[in-house]
Amino acid sequence: MEQGTDALNQAAALGIDPGLLMNIIVRATTIQDSQGLLELLNNDVQKVLQQDVMVCGVGGVSPKGSYAHKVLHHNYPPAYFNELATAEGRVDSPLMQRWRTAQEPVLFQSGRDDAQFPDEWVRVFNKYQLRNTIAHGVLDVQRTLASYFIFSRIPGEIGEREIFILKLIIPHLHLALVRALTTVQEFSRMTASNEALSDRQKQILRWINEGKTNWEIAQILEMTEKNVKYHIEQIFAKLQVRNRTQAVAKAMLLGLLF
Repeated sequence: MEQGTDALNQAAALGIDPGLLMNIIVRATTIQDSQGLLELLNNDVQKVLQQDVMVCGVGGVSPKGSYAHKVLHHNYPPAYFNELATAEGRVDSPLMQRWRTAQEPVLFQSGRDDAQFPDEWVRVFNKYQLRNTIAHGVLDVQRTLASYFIFSRIPGEIGEREIFILKLIIPHLHLALVRALTTVQEFSRMTASNEALSDRQKQILRWINEGKTNWEIAQILEMTEKNVKYHIEQIFAKLQVRNRTQAVAKAMLLGLLF
């Protein structure tokens, strides 16, 4: 209770209406679909951050960059992401690189923070007039999947006030997004791999998800254990993961286990 009171006092000191923040947190617990989440972001959250455009979603992260799987947005220019995307469909802006490293809210104010970021990215950013942007998210314990929330075209100076807001509301928005995922649209440039898993490999993935060993899977599917091991290696390569836990997590994200 004391921590909650301290947070509300800090909000008031930063010129933030504590009632608006509490309303966002409470309403986030009721979200069940993408429409409800968009309404929350474009109304209650907009009253606090005053963003003109926003994007949120879930995706994978790796040393090679990020990929988006499901995306929800309001007025965000898709061409911005297309210009940043690699041939494999990964989108890895300097903002998200910094966020993955620190897992703290990241800010970029055009004209003020340009020197801290690559020139080419700043050029693309300014091309789409995104101006002031703040970003934050939640990274899973395996550090392979993340939710993210990006708010842009925020008026005035951005700084301590926005950092405080994101730290407070993003964990609650993350849970709302998780519940809404089944109704969130697929990202048009899904990037797990250009190679699809075979039906046999999907079967093996499902049994891996059930906790079966290679020997048990071989008995169930009437295969040799050597053949099962070969398919698992192919699954790892196609999904670009290193172990069974990562394979199951990524398969769930991509809808391969449903």
